Amino acid sequence: MENKNLTPEESFNIINKAISNFKLNYRETAKVFLLWGWVLAIASFSNFIILKILYSREAFGLMGLLSLCNWALFLLIGFIIMFFMERKSNKDKKVFSYLESYFKNLWTVTAASFIIATFICIKLEINPPPIMLLIAGIATTTSGLLIKYRPVIIGGMAFFIFSLAATFVSNEYISLIVFAAIICGYLIPGYSLKSAKV
Repeated sequence: MENKNLTPEESFNIINKAISNFKLNYRETAKVFLLWGWVLAIASFSNFIILKILYSREAFGLMGLLSLCNWALFLLIGFIIMFFMERKSNKDKKVFSYLESYFKNLWTVTAASFIIATFICIKLEINPPPIMLLIAGIATTTSGLLIKYRPVIIGGMAFFIFSLAATFVSNEYISLIVFAAIICGYLIPGYSLKSAKV
């Protein structure tokens, strides 16, 4: 490979292209936050309704199973939608950045952590939401720090606060804590990213 001296204009064009590629990724991140924000918010609210109905009927034996099925259904829906979103995005995309690769790896590891933590919580007979919110907080805060976007950082920190709050709430109402955490951690930052002028 031969060394070529670039003119100031060529250097400036390369820098501008790199910046515009980053902006494209920045906007794509909003779609992911909004997808998972809505899927998880609906899942947590429907879980609250399921638990309320089961508490009123004193069907305590069904709570764990129906709650797990509710979450599994919505997660499956989210993964299917995400698969098609990624497929369309990758088809249209001409440039893939290291930042994008890092995000994909971060959230893949986070998804694996959610699955493993769920099994650990079931085995130890502890309530999963505080652990899940903690994991979400780590990944969301890391994402915000990486793209240097304050609303995402604050959203990630909100997950930490809600994780602690979830330890003080009874089973019946813990889904409302998760619902509030998802709104503050994913939906508000997602809409902020979507409308950001970067």
